[in-house]
Amino acid sequence: MEKDYWQIIVSAIIFGLIIPGGQFFFDLGFSLYEVSTYSLLFIFILTIPFLIIKKSIPFNKNNFIFFVIYGFIGALLQLTQFGGMIFGTPVAIVAMLIYTQPIWTTIFGRIFFNEEIHKMKLIAVMVALVGTFIVISPWKISSIGNIQGVLSALLAGIFLSLWVIFARKTGINKEYFMNTLSTYSLFSLIWLLILFPLLAKLIQNESIVRLSYDFPSIYWVYFILFSFIAAFLPNSLFYKGIQKIEASKAGIILLLEPVVASLIGIIIFSQFINSVIFLGGGLIILSNYLAIKE
Repeated sequence: MEKDYWQIIVSAIIFGLIIPGGQFFFDLGFSLYEVSTYSLLFIFILTIPFLIIKKSIPFNKNNFIFFVIYGFIGALLQLTQFGGMIFGTPVAIVAMLIYTQPIWTTIFGRIFFNEEIHKMKLIAVMVALVGTFIVISPWKISSIGNIQGVLSALLAGIFLSLWVIFARKTGINKEYFMNTLSTYSLFSLIWLLILFPLLAKLIQNESIVRLSYDFPSIYWVYFILFSFIAAFLPNSLFYKGIQKIEASKAGIILLLEPVVASLIGIIIFSQFINSVIFLGGGLIILSNYLAIKE
């Protein structure tokens, strides 16, 4: 069991590279859709050798619908978790708003698994709401990007919560973790491609909706390394660990991600955390701890 906890811990730390990595590629000229789509494509490609060696079939008729839904959640998570930065919201704030996740996990746990919501969990929800209000600071919204970026990060927190719950479900069903990662990345990629024509008509902004491969070779080298280190590796560790670790416990461990992301945002992108963000973010982290303390 200790090994399983460490798998979640290490995955959470490495996941901290995702949001800053997205910012890095946006600065290089990649669109939101390109970062979201190509990262899933490379994850899927990297799973193929494992499936061949294992002689494993990623999905079957019994779990097909499950993964169709899971892939749709994954597609929306990809777009919303990177979307905040496209709209100019700093890395630290995006990471903190996304990690209201355990609060949503508490709510969804009640809906899907009939988990009891204790008094402590209700307190945690209130603390999270206060922290989120402070971080957003509606009276000075221009300082943290526009409202689209904030809403995108908040929605990403909800989709991340569903991602954790569905991941735990695959663990309960004893799915081979590489099957889960392969099928999840494939179906999420398919959903992004299906949604692309519609979104391209609705959102005529190339920094958001564009699919091109006309980038310098060195950029693709960067992207492959990013996909392996910040996406394939932590996802593999997470899906392996979640087979035995409860979703709520995994959720609190994942709080290591926004800490790492915030530090990277400060060091690399010179995005400083002022007292308001520090206070609001601290309340969000505290609420996450209270939500799963028991």
